[in-house]
Amino acid sequence: MGVITNLRVPLSIEDVTHAWGARRGKLASPRMLALVAELLERAETENWLQPAVSFQVWPIVEHGPGWMELSNGSRLKARLLSHYLRGASHLALGICTVGAAVENRVSEWFAASERLRAVVLDDIGSLALYRLSDQIEALLQKEAEARGLEASGVLSPGEDGFELTEQAKVAELAGGKSIGISITSTGMMIPRKSLSMVMGFGAQMPKWGRGERCARCGARERCPHRQQVLVGAPV
Repeated sequence: MGVITNLRVPLSIEDVTHAWGARRGKLASPRMLALVAELLERAETENWLQPAVSFQVWPIVEHGPGWMELSNGSRLKARLLSHYLRGASHLALGICTVGAAVENRVSEWFAASERLRAVVLDDIGSLALYRLSDQIEALLQKEAEARGLEASGVLSPGEDGFELTEQAKVAELAGGKSIGISITSTGMMIPRKSLSMVMGFGAQMPKWGRGERCARCGARERCPHRQQVLVGAPV
């Protein structure tokens, strides 16, 4: 198992405003830019972002329509896995979080009716999490190369064909407890600013980008970061 806690997720004012996508022209006023700058500085100096990742690679011993069984006896049930990763010899499971400090501060500001500050900081936390997920994806790609294999694109619980009920199993197999992540009875992660992912390792594995992942995600209709991907950022 790989556990890494000495990570940084540097963000700039430009990064945050770029994530606003089509709303950027209306939102990027001098007042808003000053607020973003203040919150980024405080996030750095007050250690609000505490990124950590954990991952594990398991050999696949058997698979069938809608399921994959790993060498430790665990079986993941997901139509998406057997469809996209049927040629994989190994399954890599990763999980990451930016910690609870951001969401705690956001909750405090909402409770104090400081809604604008809460919303902007929540955006910063979400962007940091997606940047961290890029880091763990790159880490897993290097792990595949070290094994003489190729890594597929990323799949995650909550996408169409990969039910959120599998979240607890993915988190356990990835080592989520080692970085302080727990799972609720509904499959949500605590801290909430956390993500899990699955990649297949093998020969000539299929690749896809974040845009396709967003199209399959169950939260696609309400997620502002889907707009970021489709409107403002490369996939």
